[in-house]
Amino acid sequence: MTERGSAGWLESEGVIALDASELARLVDRTSERELRHRLIGGVREIALREIFRRMPEYLRPARAAGFDAVINWQITGAGGAGRPDAVDEYWLQVHNGRCTPVPPGSTAPDITIRTDPTTLLRIVTGNEDPVLAVLKQRLSVRGDLAQAARLPKLFTTGPA
Repeated sequence: MTERGSAGWLESEGVIALDASELARLVDRTSERELRHRLIGGVREIALREIFRRMPEYLRPARAAGFDAVINWQITGAGGAGRPDAVDEYWLQVHNGRCTPVPPGSTAPDITIRTDPTTLLRIVTGNEDPVLAVLKQRLSVRGDLAQAARLPKLFTTGPA
């Protein structure tokens, strides 16, 4: 059992084995400071890869009907202390009620979302509201803002 404020569950690839409910609970119980500290290096890579691998599973096809957009996710802090402006990019297309990865730069994105890995993890687990993250300047959105405003309703977040 992980204690409040501890992110020992982020020490290894154990995050891959967690179901959505358990991950949401652990993120909620871990302090912001501890999440930021742990989401660097290899753990960051594993967590981001897992978030974007699972994203198609959390699309609500009925709500995504008629939605068509390429989304460029820019996750800051990829370069660590040496290159603080570096980002990891993940590209997804939502089309015909499906979410699929697309090659980076293969087409111009309709929406570009930029955030840090901690904010992303808190949003996808339902522990932070994306609108509040924008207001707190922890998440920025460029491109088609009307489509971007629909994204939170297209994906399930947090415990099922």
